Amino acid sequence: MVDMKQLLVLVALSLLSSCAMKGQSIRDVPTINSQNIQAPLRDLPKKEVTISVVDARKDEVKAQSDELRSEVRRAVAEALERQGVAVKTPGANSLLLTIEDYQTGQFKEGCVKVSGVLTIPNKAKAKAEASSCFETKHPFGFKMGTDITKAYEEALNLLFKNLDSALSEIYSH
Repeated sequence: MVDMKQLLVLVALSLLSSCAMKGQSIRDVPTINSQNIQAPLRDLPKKEVTISVVDARKDEVKAQSDELRSEVRRAVAEALERQGVAVKTPGANSLLLTIEDYQTGQFKEGCVKVSGVLTIPNKAKAKAEASSCFETKHPFGFKMGTDITKAYEEALNLLFKNLDSALSEIYSH
């Protein structure tokens, strides 16, 4: 049987570990590693694009909106350029990324939703969306930490996978 002193030590360690694990939340600007985003866009004609990023989240989490839009644009531009897609203003095609509020169940601080519209002039629009959550919960239910950077990387990676599928459907018809 666990005595009271051992129980207090366990509770203290749990609280300390939860404090140590706290990461960035939806209010923070992530540091996105573009290497973690695969953006093939294989069927994109004229391998160039203009990128626009809109922050459509609630006002209470938009304190660093300009920095967030800049960081998402930078990471996406690097990922696209690595795949041979030139990022230009103006470009032959346009990509509009919209960052939206997202939560699921009890998870909300480490969640993100990104939708994208890829416009190919005189041809079509490919639309896709993706969401991701990176939150750690203790078995007793309290939040131990979030990683908004991983949530953005995962959501952007999935978004481009979905856009790639939408492009394939457009060009297979």
